[in-house]
Amino acid sequence: MPVEDTKDNLNICMDYCGTCPSLPFPTNPMLFCARGSSPEKIEKKGCKCPTCPVHEKHKLKGFYFCDSGKAP
Repeated sequence: MPVEDTKDNLNICMDYCGTCPSLPFPTNPMLFCARGSSPEKIEKKGCKCPTCPVHEKHKLKGFYFCDSGKAP
């Protein structure tokens, strides 16, 4: 099921992505699983996506959506 680009999902995501070790910069737009990959270069230093309630709610497979883009 695709992730909806909603304010509620964004707020949940910001609690998780905001402290992600792979995002050492203030990032926008976040909610990469719904919006697509970051325009910034990502240094993979760990991924918090699998512990995010949005990931769990939508039963997403995979992680590092900041690098790989929208969740299928």
